[in-house]
Amino acid sequence: MKKRLETLLKLGIFAGIVMYFANKFVESSALLRKLLKINSGYYYNWKHGSIYYTKQGHGDPLLLIHDLYPSSSSAEWNEVIEDLSQSHTVYAIDLPGCGRSAKPHITYVNYFYTQLLSDFVTDVIQEPTAVTATGISSSFATMAAHLYPDNFTKLTFINPQSPSQLAMIPSNTAKFTKSIMNCPILGTFLYYIFCSENEIEYNFTEEYFYNPFLVSSKVMHTYYESAHWNQGSGRFLLASLHGNYINANVNLAFSSLTQDTQLIFGKELANAENIAASYQKLNPVTKVSYISKTKMLPHLEAPAKFLSLL
Repeated sequence: MKKRLETLLKLGIFAGIVMYFANKFVESSALLRKLLKINSGYYYNWKHGSIYYTKQGHGDPLLLIHDLYPSSSSAEWNEVIEDLSQSHTVYAIDLPGCGRSAKPHITYVNYFYTQLLSDFVTDVIQEPTAVTATGISSSFATMAAHLYPDNFTKLTFINPQSPSQLAMIPSNTAKFTKSIMNCPILGTFLYYIFCSENEIEYNFTEEYFYNPFLVSSKVMHTYYESAHWNQGSGRFLLASLHGNYINANVNLAFSSLTQDTQLIFGKELANAENIAASYQKLNPVTKVSYISKTKMLPHLEAPAKFLSLL
């Protein structure tokens, strides 16, 4: 028994050493391409950390909010931001836990992001603004527009998660997984696997885009770089996402929205029509549009079609 414990201990130490040096290798090479720039943007000194954003164009303000995943960033809007800036003053932010913004070692929850959006509009934009948000970030904009209606004029949500999915709460398994991801060496090692170049390529070719041949290596490399900015600190966001800590029941908030609200779905996204119907049931005046031959990121895959709907 004693020898078995000694063997297990040695194996554990060896595995820890291997993971440590594997983590260091990833950290030393992940940002070599330097695709994410900071000299073209600004930092908003929010109370919970610095928030990177860009500002360009002239006209009524428009705030762009990317989908929430450690590999995401405001680069999600690269194919449409120039066109949008012809008629709007466009603000595009990197959400906390993503890209060039702060990645605090916390449990991320919905209200954390809801408060950020309200504070950003109040402190930076300083006038009511239109919002375009992707995926689960649509829930933050929904809650912010519900709680602070005077700050928001128009809402456009791209492939928002279904209300039923957003209502899911953390399970005991999720809590255990989160505790593993919070471990410095093991959690970082697992995080680098989840955010590896192969995983990001899979996400783009199988989930984000309908036509995998339209995915550029530059876009995937940018997402990879975003996930590794500030080394492995994105693992706290990843753990919160997988554990459903960021979810919030938006039914009441969405049904109470008074702003002009539009939902845009990738036509080939699974359950798109059912999700759209569930939102229209909550708020019947909601406008719904579909973009054919696209999935999760129609504004990257078919920017011209996307712009025509705004």
